[in-house]
Amino acid sequence: MRAWERRQFLKTMAGALAMGCSGCTAVAARRTEARVVVVGGGYGGATAAKYLRRFDPNLDVRLVTPRNSLYACPGSNEVIAGSRALAELSVDLAPLEQDYGVRQVRDWAVGIDPARRLVRLLGGGTLAYDRLVLSPGVEMRWDALEGYDEKAAQILPHAWLAGEQTLLLRRQLEAMPDGGLVVMSVPANPYRCPPGPYERACLIARYLQRSKPRSKLLILDAKTQFTKQALFTRAWERLYPGLIEWLPYTKTGAVERVDVAGRAAVTEFETFRADVLNVIPPQHAGALARDAGLSDASGWCPVNGNDFSSSLAP
Repeated sequence: MRAWERRQFLKTMAGALAMGCSGCTAVAARRTEARVVVVGGGYGGATAAKYLRRFDPNLDVRLVTPRNSLYACPGSNEVIAGSRALAELSVDLAPLEQDYGVRQVRDWAVGIDPARRLVRLLGGGTLAYDRLVLSPGVEMRWDALEGYDEKAAQILPHAWLAGEQTLLLRRQLEAMPDGGLVVMSVPANPYRCPPGPYERACLIARYLQRSKPRSKLLILDAKTQFTKQALFTRAWERLYPGLIEWLPYTKTGAVERVDVAGRAAVTEFETFRADVLNVIPPQHAGALARDAGLSDASGWCPVNGNDFSSSLAP
């Protein structure tokens, strides 16, 4: 990377979701090490922390995450389809400290005080910052679908966060008899990873084709079109003919209710009973970001496209 690119990268990363006040730059300039707190040790937060230290070792970068490792969501659809083991998706966070000098704080961030530039921790402590990067991930909207909540997800998995949910959906597919029906409910935009449900459809269809060829996958979509639609539908027709049926909002309406006991998705017009029901519910930004005033009426956090800084907080 050329010098001017590195300078621009650092400028961009330091501004990402920054919540400091106007005098913050001057304070950082007087200190030997500018303090950057990164909240969230998933892909976004861990990557930001790593590259901030990589390009400027003088930064004091602290990563707030309660876990020593994470399961990567990319690749989880392959686990569902039996092509990979969940252990292959495990990412150890220890090298961030060992190799890059990122100081890891094993705790939950529970609040932000932007006036004092402090992050409050569940354990009772606080972390001061000059710049703050928030990467708290997404959360399921448990109030969005009647009958579908955290308890229901233990029976009818969403598998939208890698880990036990991934394995639960995989086990249900393995237990389904040949000739069974898999139903997937897909929410309206926005949600994390827009192509994800359709990639999942491909991989489940591949599993069915090899292991349960008389089975079928039905997609109940709250949208009338989806990202990369032409590519996906061509692949479905060529690789998995007759295995996947996509029903857009205009044909069935959106899923409004989930019947857990009956293993059924209920739309405005029909009830679809399944042998395996994968409900991907509507989502919104993590509670920490919403509580900090960084989300709008949609529940998501609008950002400036050139540097990912919040457009609602300075």
